[in-house]
Amino acid sequence: MELRKEVRYRLEASACFFWESADHKRLQGEGVTRDISVFGAFTITPTCPSVDAPIQVEVVLPSLSGHRPVIRVSGVARVLRVEHRSRGLGENGFAVVSEDFSRWSLSTDQDDSMSHDVEVAEGKPH
Repeated sequence: MELRKEVRYRLEASACFFWESADHKRLQGEGVTRDISVFGAFTITPTCPSVDAPIQVEVVLPSLSGHRPVIRVSGVARVLRVEHRSRGLGENGFAVVSEDFSRWSLSTDQDDSMSHDVEVAEGKPH
């Protein structure tokens, strides 16, 4: 039974995300979105935060023409569920939900201002 209320759009875009570990270290992971909607997204990645963890997410939308700057969409979300490979099948990843992705910030700034003072998380479940 389908529980989602919003239409999901297939979108492969680079994503980076940040969260705090149980011992209060700021961790970082990277992946690729599988799909996105107004209220959520699924990211394929070997590094998964814990369920219910608040995370900062940045999705980098590719330029369609190659002449314009890349668009970055960023905001805070909560990890809704984590999926891990079963017997070597499938992909690791996690779903996030936000009150409203339309309230997230958009920028064309090329600087990487979000990635400072973070520890890169290993590709293992958290």
